[in-house]
Amino acid sequence: MATGVKRDTLRVLLAGHGAFGAVHAQAWAALGFAERLVIADPDPHARAQAQAALPQARVVSDWRMALPDVDVVDLVTPSNTHAAVAMAALDAGCDLLIEKPMTMNRAEAATVAARARQAERIVQVGYVLRAHPAARRLRDIVRAGDIGVPVWIDSAFLSLKRPRRDAGVVLNDAVHVIDLVLWTVGRTPDAVSAVLVEHLGRGVEDIASITLHWQDGPTARVDASCIVAGEHPDPYVAGGISRKHLSVTGDAGQAVADFMTGSVRWRPCRQQRSAGGGHEPVFGLEQVDTFTAPVPRDAVAAELESFVEAVLARRSPEADAGSGLAMAAVCDAVFAAARERRTVEVRA
Repeated sequence: MATGVKRDTLRVLLAGHGAFGAVHAQAWAALGFAERLVIADPDPHARAQAQAALPQARVVSDWRMALPDVDVVDLVTPSNTHAAVAMAALDAGCDLLIEKPMTMNRAEAATVAARARQAERIVQVGYVLRAHPAARRLRDIVRAGDIGVPVWIDSAFLSLKRPRRDAGVVLNDAVHVIDLVLWTVGRTPDAVSAVLVEHLGRGVEDIASITLHWQDGPTARVDASCIVAGEHPDPYVAGGISRKHLSVTGDAGQAVADFMTGSVRWRPCRQQRSAGGGHEPVFGLEQVDTFTAPVPRDAVAAELESFVEAVLARRSPEADAGSGLAMAAVCDAVFAAARERRTVEVRA
């Protein structure tokens, strides 16, 4: 980024204008960047849609054409291209927002993170569920100790929807809730076990059942699928019916966030030793917070706003390259655990 760049002069390259790239484009426009936005996509149809939606923006076929003219890159290309585009953007002196996953594996993530440190560039990974108010409320409840020490976490990102072609449900779907689990617990798990199932014959997994293990912390289960319907229409995927939730059980209570309904429910509950030497469950009064879930454009705009603030302040964002590297290490361990049918240590 050029020295002295301010918000009203910051120039943005959006690499990729597929379904979610189009949401990013509208989010940049909502933040006032339409006239300083370059949109790149190799597909003529995508370019035509981009130009029609945002006539103020410059639209090109190749992201490389715009790198010399921008300060930041918003990377929403297929996951298997992230590492190459990210390295080129960093080498061009750009700060970078990368839609999850940061890369396809830990080796690529380590290379990107190292280059970002060397070049003193800001890198933020796009985990849009962090912008959901229910996610932040749940994390606040857990961090405040309102349910005691976490012992069990249950999460799901299940949908019957059009599957993506660039990767399976681990890198496309499970990463959303794995990130929330790591963000809530505050550290990377020590080991993972996993079962991955290919059902559609695409060469990648369509079902993932993952268990995260902490030696001195909770155990967490993460389920993800693109062939298992939930209960609610998904605003992020046209025609998708989804279930997305995160439940944390502590030794003194339980809190559950439902990202489809926008609610967080929590209450004291625990096992109490009885006079006869056994245990009896004890329940307190349930409390409920409800939120208006942000529409996709607004959720992405919140994500982009935090990125812009980090860029202008030259400070590390909350979801930085280190969090992307930790996620890549967990996903590498997931694939190894499923392949080798054993529990695998996470190489942090």
